[in-house]
Amino acid sequence: MTKLPLGNAVQVGSLEELLSTADIVTLHVPDVPSTRYMMKAEQFAHMKDGSYFINAARGTCVEIDDLAAVLESGKILGAAIDVFPKEPKSADEEFESPLRKFDNVILTPIWFNARSAGQYRT
Repeated sequence: MTKLPLGNAVQVGSLEELLSTADIVTLHVPDVPSTRYMMKAEQFAHMKDGSYFINAARGTCVEIDDLAAVLESGKILGAAIDVFPKEPKSADEEFESPLRKFDNVILTPIWFNARSAGQYRT
């Protein structure tokens, strides 16, 4: 189905075409079997050199080790990740991810976002 363009947006024929032309790729999909690890080495390889990646979907949609590898290579200049396959259960639990070593990555585990100011009052 052809959709009406929004601004200068243009419909593309495939995910690979989108990845190879976009300067910034943002992921907004549900956690269903067809989206689990939909972004892995093969898809990152299709991304435009010097692009950025944002995952605002679900933690199981991105293979984190593959994202770390493509960041290490310099193909992708930066990333922002809001969700992870394994989240800390509380603020007391250490958050572990291979993405922590990168200065060009913003990490906001979902437990951090879920906290309200009231939880910190004494």
